[in-house]
Amino acid sequence: MIIQKWTAKIAPLRLGEFIEALKALNALYRQHGRVEWGRVHHELYGGHVIWMEREFPDIASLDADESRAQEPDIREAKKRLLDAVVPGTVEISHYQTRGV
Repeated sequence: MIIQKWTAKIAPLRLGEFIEALKALNALYRQHGRVEWGRVHHELYGGHVIWMEREFPDIASLDADESRAQEPDIREAKKRLLDAVVPGTVEISHYQTRGV
C-alpha cells in the first residue's frame, strides 16, 4: 500500500475555509475518478498544523491518479485550498506500508 501525505500550516482562523475547500476538492476528485483525501488531521495545540492522507494499492495507481491532476477545475479548487495555508509550508510525502 502506498500512502500519500500532505502537510501544511493553516493560516490563523482559516481552518473552516480550508475544510470547505477540501470538501469541494474531494467532490471534484470523485467526479474525475481520483482518490479522495480520506483522512484529515489537525494539530490542536502545536501551531495549526494540518495533514491529509490518501491510500493507493501500488505506485502505478498513484501515478495514474496524479496524471489527472492538471484538470482546470481541480487546479482552481487546489488554489482555494492553498489560500488557507501559510505560504511555503506545504510538504508532500509518500510512504509504502508492509505487513510483518
